[in-house]
Amino acid sequence: MEPAKTPDHPNRNIGPPPRWATTLLDWLGDPNTVEEVQGDLLELFTYWVETVGERKARWRYGLSVLKLLRPLAKRKERYSTPFSLSPAMLRNYLKIAFRNLVKSKVYSALTLLGLAAGMTCAILLGLYVHDELNYDHYHKHAERIFRVNQYIKWSDNEYKLGITSAPMGPALQQEYPEVNNILRVKKSNETLFRAGEKVLYAKNVIYADSTLFTFFDYEFIQGTPQTAFLNRNSVVLTQKLAVNLFGRTDGLLGTVIQVKDHLPVMVAGVIRDVPTNHHLKFEAILPYANEAISGINPGKWDSFNSMVYVLLNRADEQRKLEAKMPAFYKKHIAQALKDDGGNKVKFDITFQPVTDIHLRSTHLMGEENGGNMAYVYTFSAIGLFILLIAVVNYINLATARSAGRAKEIGIRKAIGSLRLQLLGQFLAESILSSFLALFFSLLLLYMLLPLFNQLTDKSLTLALWNGQTGFQLIGFALVIGLVSGLYPAFILSRFKPAVVLKGSFTAGGKGALLRQSLVVVQFTISMVMMVGTIIVYRQLQFMRHTQLGLNQEQVLTIPLKVPSAQKSGIVLKSKLLQNPMIKGASLTNGTVGSEMNNKSAFTFYVGGTEQSVSTEHFSIDHDFLSVLQIKLKEGRNFSPDLASDSTGAVLVNEAMLKRLGWKNRTAGLVELGSRKIPIAGVIRDFHLHSLHNKIEPLVLVLHPDRGDNLLVRVMPRNIPAALAYVKTVYEEVNPNQPFEYTFLDQTFAEQYRSDEQKGGLFLGFSGMAIFIACLGLFGLATFTAEQRTKEIGVRKVLGASVASIVALLSKDFLKLVGIAILIASPIAWYGMNRWLQDFAYKIDLEWWVFALAGLVAIGIALLTVSFQSIKAALMNPVKSLRSE
Repeated sequence: MEPAKTPDHPNRNIGPPPRWATTLLDWLGDPNTVEEVQGDLLELFTYWVETVGERKARWRYGLSVLKLLRPLAKRKERYSTPFSLSPAMLRNYLKIAFRNLVKSKVYSALTLLGLAAGMTCAILLGLYVHDELNYDHYHKHAERIFRVNQYIKWSDNEYKLGITSAPMGPALQQEYPEVNNILRVKKSNETLFRAGEKVLYAKNVIYADSTLFTFFDYEFIQGTPQTAFLNRNSVVLTQKLAVNLFGRTDGLLGTVIQVKDHLPVMVAGVIRDVPTNHHLKFEAILPYANEAISGINPGKWDSFNSMVYVLLNRADEQRKLEAKMPAFYKKHIAQALKDDGGNKVKFDITFQPVTDIHLRSTHLMGEENGGNMAYVYTFSAIGLFILLIAVVNYINLATARSAGRAKEIGIRKAIGSLRLQLLGQFLAESILSSFLALFFSLLLLYMLLPLFNQLTDKSLTLALWNGQTGFQLIGFALVIGLVSGLYPAFILSRFKPAVVLKGSFTAGGKGALLRQSLVVVQFTISMVMMVGTIIVYRQLQFMRHTQLGLNQEQVLTIPLKVPSAQKSGIVLKSKLLQNPMIKGASLTNGTVGSEMNNKSAFTFYVGGTEQSVSTEHFSIDHDFLSVLQIKLKEGRNFSPDLASDSTGAVLVNEAMLKRLGWKNRTAGLVELGSRKIPIAGVIRDFHLHSLHNKIEPLVLVLHPDRGDNLLVRVMPRNIPAALAYVKTVYEEVNPNQPFEYTFLDQTFAEQYRSDEQKGGLFLGFSGMAIFIACLGLFGLATFTAEQRTKEIGVRKVLGASVASIVALLSKDFLKLVGIAILIASPIAWYGMNRWLQDFAYKIDLEWWVFALAGLVAIGIALLTVSFQSIKAALMNPVKSLRSE
């Protein structure tokens, strides 16, 4: 409050009246009453200061306020506030709110559509994020379970691993009291199971200690955790594999099945399928201790092939245990790695919480296909942004209607309604709209959830009849209703009845900047998502069409996973080549386009010095390069006519020469077995894996009779006939074994499946954000057109054309979109540049992408605004001026 000044002494400041009295007036009366009474009292207060002094004037002011206390209190009591709702008043609020929604059908439809779309997106993304963040949280001891990770670096070799050696687990339990229990797990793929005449490959099998059932919680359909692995020749099946093998899950205990086509094991348990939010995926569990099946050397410290988990006594002992690991390394592992302490090897052992494995393991070798915390942050932000756009859309549409409701508010105030009552009425409308939008959102959700699950490879559900879920949805709708309605409620309830009823009310002014800012926020978010969508699409196209250095088209990969099939590999190859539909075939024990191959250290010699390089390697035959059409850079391919090749020969890629620092292959020798031999040839670099990974050094060793994969190139003219021929020959050579194959180009495409899923989600939610933003822009266009009705009428009377009026109304919105483009461009550049860092080979962020997104945003804005602008420009000016 400004300090009062006396009429006789205008430059003399008079202290303010008592603060408690002013506060009391503000609380007891509505704004108009307080303003009148306070004005009169301030005039008296100024007079009293001049006549009796400031001290007595303050006392008189306070007494005057107290005299007004009773009538003002009675007035306040007569009109109860919305915060002391009676059932009758609540019914009245809802009834009026419902009538207003029905009365303004277009406005209500736009409002509900925007809120329902925003809620649907937010709930879908919320389910996704909740599922990602809750991986492995359901285990009883989850907070005390940790996985042993390793970081190894020597020379130019660097590895980050989620696996370690078999003897590490028992040693940790024996030497450190912090470790309560240990678990070792080894993964295996494509394992053959035979039950009678039924034969199939289990895609994922694990070998595990019996403590698996102590660490992780699985539900047994048959058997018990205590008896599952009492026998070293036991197997525990999942419900899915049991049904596929036997057609049932009951009565299977003690049944003998063959594993790997020659090893008998007995069913000791059947468990329900592994929950989708568990980081271990498997169809069967075999005993880790059965070395004949698992192929594990329990005493080999330098063989890293097992995941080791520890159950600590307390979760906070993690850091304490990590501090002891350097001594553990020196005691057990250094000697196995031939680390003499000369600081040539850096070896760190860390303990990763099991609840972090799914989202925080993409940096570990071989685990690139897990979850990614970056996507959790991204989709959380997208969900919040879309919800924010929907709320802004509601606010814009509500303020657009403010002029139409001004007289209603003025009449309500004139007959005695308090501002709090009006606030309650408008909040009731927004909350009712929010709950109606939630209803439509749930209908949309149940239609979209199957498609969303398909895109994300999840099994998300929304249990509406669950009490907790119901309360969360009610709270969600209530919060959205309050947040959406607060600003319009305060604005609308502030109108002065005298100004409104005299006809001199204008609804623009103070709120214009906020409304325009909200539109800028909407289009900034939409612009960022448009740029992101374009860049994600271009990166996916780049990955699909980048030359890999090999020809993966029309190439079949046939797995030979059992010893009998591997032994007959040469026979199968020779029989296939007898048909002209088969262009070529090659046996190899390496994988192309999928998981990592074995890594070993190869020693290279130049002069009297040696250089050790840890590299990916596998065995091939003479036809490998021709089947995949890989080109030689220098030297020669393996030849069956050279006797020297039969005792061992080596090819390397360009990346290996670069790592060695050699100008050509003749610069040195490579050690193979116990011999030092020259490198036969250097092949052009090609991509063994996805473009997420750099091309690493590679060594190919000749072993024409060794392979667990057969690559077959077929003629493109009649692929179905070629497939039928391959199947016939395979079953002839390998009777009673399942014939399975994949096309190599599909194998490579599978590496990008996760990226394509995320790209599809990004595209869908970007479109939804833009759609909701357009509704908000439509609201502001409606508001502006209503406010400028008289101006438009005058301009038309003076001869303005429809085009000029449309341009006049549109240019303000284009300015807002232009500001959004300027703000969004650097944000989008930063975000997408970070996203592209996950790819070793990626597109460049070019300026035209941002220009294209900006033009699209401007086009969408013009299309949205033009409807309302043309409608206003075509209005009869006589009618417009008369209505004013």
